[in-house]
Amino acid sequence: MENRLWNLLKVLSPKIHDILIGKRQVIAFLVAGGIAVVVDTSVLYLFKGVLGFKLVPAVAIAFLAGFCTSFILQKFWTFEDSSVDNVHKQAIWYFIVAVANFFLTIALMYLLVEILHLWYIASKLGVAFGIACCTFFIYRLFIFNQPAVK
Repeated sequence: MENRLWNLLKVLSPKIHDILIGKRQVIAFLVAGGIAVVVDTSVLYLFKGVLGFKLVPAVAIAFLAGFCTSFILQKFWTFEDSSVDNVHKQAIWYFIVAVANFFLTIALMYLLVEILHLWYIASKLGVAFGIACCTFFIYRLFIFNQPAVK
């Protein structure tokens, strides 16, 4: 499916194709992260908006759903790491980064929603985007052990 999209883009606009294909990994990271954010945000909405959970437990449950989605997509699709030899180590390090992100998310969500009274969904999306920008290089350089982006 992905190759078909790239081939279609090459036919429609070779220049755009050539520019974007060099950024394929960043694009895949953003798309995979976007999918994880949709899962995370949907679960947050379900637990906070529909089921009436308090903010912190709803964010925690949503985080776990997003974490699983993110690890699988980032490992196997974005970084094209199909090996399972180090999957446990990678999952542990990914989890450590995710836990740090979790506490950062809780703190930022508390600040934005409870203190500044911003809408929790918009706050969640902004926080998730900011954290994603900071973690790409950690994943690439340390967890999935790939050379720096050119």
